Amino acid sequence: MITVDQFTLDSDLNAIVNEINQATWDEHNDMCQYDVASLSAYLQRQDTIFLACHSIHAHVKTLLGIASARIEIKPYGQEKWLYVDEVDSCADQRKKGAGKVMMQYLLELARQNNCEALWLGTESENIPANALYRSLKPDDIAEFVGYTYETYSAQ
Repeated sequence: MITVDQFTLDSDLNAIVNEINQATWDEHNDMCQYDVASLSAYLQRQDTIFLACHSIHAHVKTLLGIASARIEIKPYGQEKWLYVDEVDSCADQRKKGAGKVMMQYLLELARQNNCEALWLGTESENIPANALYRSLKPDDIAEFVGYTYETYSAQ
C-alpha cells in the first residue's frame, strides 16, 4: 500500500526530517540535509505544502519520496495556481509509483483550492521525470530557459 501524508507545523517534523536524512538520494535529487527549523520555517509560510510518500508492507513503513509546493496568487485577477518546487523519489525506491501518487495528490489539492493550473519544471535531460509528467497528460509542455543568480557569497 502507498500512502501520502501532508505535513503541517503540528506534525512530527523530527520524525520526517530523520527519515529524509537517512534515505538514499542521488544526483537526480539535488538533495540537501534537512533540519526541523528550516522545514518549520517553510511550513510557516501561508499556502505551503509538504508531502511524504510511504509504502507500508507488513506494518513496515518505508519512505518512497517527498514533494513540496505552494499555492500562489497572481498580482492581477486573484488567479491562484499551484507551483511545485520539488518531487523527489528516494534513489533506492524508484519505479514504485511514488512520483505519480504525489503528483496526483498535488493535482487534487490544486482542484480543491480552486487553482487555475498546476505548474512545475524539470531539466530536459531528466528522462524519468519527463516521462512521469507526460504520462499525467499535461495541457501544455513548454520549452524554457531557466536562470539562476546567486545573491550571497559563501563565507
